[in-house]
Amino acid sequence: MDVQDHHPLTLRQRIGLFNPMLAFLTVFVSLAAFNFGYDVGTFGGVQGMKAFAQKFGRYEEDAKLWALPAYLSSIMTSTPFLGKLMGTLSCGPAAERYGRKIAIMMLACISLVGVTLQVAATTAAQFTVGRVINFAMTGFTIVVIPIFQSECAPPALRGMISATLQLQIGFGQLVASLVNYGTKGMDGDASWLIPTGLQLVVPVIILGLLPMLPESPRWLMARGRKDEALKAMVKLRKKGVPIELLQEEMELLASSDTNQGKGTWKEIFQGVNRRRTTIAVTAMFFQQITGQAFVSQYAVIFYQRQKIPNPFGMSVIQTVVGLVTVTFTSLVVDSFGRRGPKANGDQFRPILLTGASFMALFLFILGGVGTSHNPSTTQKNAMVASNILFGASYALSWAPLSYTILGETATSRLKEKTNNLATSISVITTFVVSFTLPYLLNPPYAALGARVGFIYGSISAISVVVTWLLIPEMKGRSLEEVDEMFEKNIAVRRFRDYQSSGTGGVTTREDSVGSEISSKSSTNAASHAV
Repeated sequence: MDVQDHHPLTLRQRIGLFNPMLAFLTVFVSLAAFNFGYDVGTFGGVQGMKAFAQKFGRYEEDAKLWALPAYLSSIMTSTPFLGKLMGTLSCGPAAERYGRKIAIMMLACISLVGVTLQVAATTAAQFTVGRVINFAMTGFTIVVIPIFQSECAPPALRGMISATLQLQIGFGQLVASLVNYGTKGMDGDASWLIPTGLQLVVPVIILGLLPMLPESPRWLMARGRKDEALKAMVKLRKKGVPIELLQEEMELLASSDTNQGKGTWKEIFQGVNRRRTTIAVTAMFFQQITGQAFVSQYAVIFYQRQKIPNPFGMSVIQTVVGLVTVTFTSLVVDSFGRRGPKANGDQFRPILLTGASFMALFLFILGGVGTSHNPSTTQKNAMVASNILFGASYALSWAPLSYTILGETATSRLKEKTNNLATSISVITTFVVSFTLPYLLNPPYAALGARVGFIYGSISAISVVVTWLLIPEMKGRSLEEVDEMFEKNIAVRRFRDYQSSGTGGVTTREDSVGSEISSKSSTNAASHAV
């Protein structure tokens, strides 16, 4: 019987698969992404604060406000992504050699150093250096967290657990926007020092609770530490799963070729790995090139220049809507999948395709409204609505699902290297977008304002086509089964209905049986309690 023959689990049954340790791992590991979102959200508002602009910027007579000049805004927003690039390039080797937990410990220490420099900054250069160092933490995060989550999660929960990375980024942005909203009216440097300094809290929590976390079973197996791998797997699965079933799954992992050492950089471009690398790179590239930086980093100053009332409040609303949307995605992604409908016509909601399509639509609306030189109140409201709905569409699709695709696409032999390359491309793309946006948005340069929607709307439309042609559905498959399907060069449209008969399929069935046992035991326990 193939994995596809198992009855799909309901959302309630999927949630029932969590035991305390797996739930702790899901929340705790993704917590590393909180400071990622918090940093982006904080600076997006901080650079619009009068005290910050007075300290590091200048007064603009035409606009009648204190602001960072375009070149400085560009530098302070974009150069941190060079630190992120250094973090992505450093994390892969560290996570491969020393383990996933050590990489998480390193990112927390990096964050402490970077934030301390920002809080103590007396010049724009020092503040920027602090952001560069702190963003090395975000580079570690986007490499090791998707790997760790995909290696520890049961196939039935991999999408939900992987999506928590973007959920924490969104939650961090929400908290940052609320803190900014609360401190924007304070006198003096406290208005920006408080939201900046609060970034010290999460690294301290991570370092304090990290010893409680089990190491990745698959990494332990790759290192030949079978007994430790089995103990870690037992901690991450419900008590109702027989130990014999877990031991059999461990033996299957041990016999898999993917655990026989690690591959070289050359291999990621050879044979079937070239296709897998292309998918991973594409997912991370379109996550950034579609213009999310416009919403996440420049929304407040964009609203200020458009004379839109209460820009900080609009930022809070925008972040809340995005967080609600990404929460919805994390709950349904393992039921609906990543891309499009089954070939046999069964009803299926194409989350990624739908979200990307709406991203393009709302950006085109934003650009259209922006053609007015003197927008009315109604047109300004339309700009805000388009921005918010674009952010919601992004949170529905590319924001969380690119990390899910990244975590499940690369083979175990090359996972660190593939993720390194894909995230490095993502960082470079983000740098280019963040660096050029102030020049596209503001005078005396291109001064496009809302018309940048035409540029990024066109790119979002292209992403819809690329998704349909390139990205396969890997929902509910073990990582070993994904390896098997790529090795057999299964076409994109056949991925969802492919029936595996190899080791990968056996691994999926073992985990599916365990999931069903856990689900039934949870259901029975609930019924007895009632």
